[in-house]
Amino acid sequence: MNIIQLQICLYMWFEATESLTNIKITLGADVNISCELDIKEIYWYRQKSPDPPVWILRTYDRTYEKVQYENSILKHKYSVKTNSHLFITNISTDELAVYYCVKTSKPQKFSNGTKIYITDKNPQQHMELRYLIFASVLLNVLLIIAVIGLGKSYIQTRTKKSLDNRQSNTAAQYSVDSQYAEVNLPTPPTENRHCDETRLYSLLQPMRPV
Repeated sequence: MNIIQLQICLYMWFEATESLTNIKITLGADVNISCELDIKEIYWYRQKSPDPPVWILRTYDRTYEKVQYENSILKHKYSVKTNSHLFITNISTDELAVYYCVKTSKPQKFSNGTKIYITDKNPQQHMELRYLIFASVLLNVLLIIAVIGLGKSYIQTRTKKSLDNRQSNTAAQYSVDSQYAEVNLPTPPTENRHCDETRLYSLLQPMRPV
């Protein structure tokens, strides 16, 4: 970090937030930042916390001298229409920062910072996103309720089938037991059975000669 960067950090540390100039933009827009220092030879710095300040470019008081960039890549984003105005094209999130113009010659001067911040480009998209999230949550709740209902129905069906099987088994067991019931046959009287035996015995005896 060079001396100017350190001085900018210290300046920002003691600078009140109210002294910043706020510019509200949307992504993709172009922004023109003016330098309140009435000089032509200035440095432009970009500050994105917590990173140290970054030197963007330098302008000269002599018109024949071209703008000096810290990095040639920055030419695609930053330019100067006049020495006291910094022009930023097609702003992205990388360019959201606080910008300072600095006079390096004696005595050194720092401008008040200009803060570039973003706004919602399309609030309707955020509203649609909220509706989408709400619909997704509602569908998930309905799906959970349906799964619980199907689970209860399945359990009830299984329980009913189990009871029916038990009743069928009980009825079948009762039918089998009935087939093997004891049958009591009638027994003839004892006296008649003795007479029949006597007659049968006499018939079986050999005949005697007369």
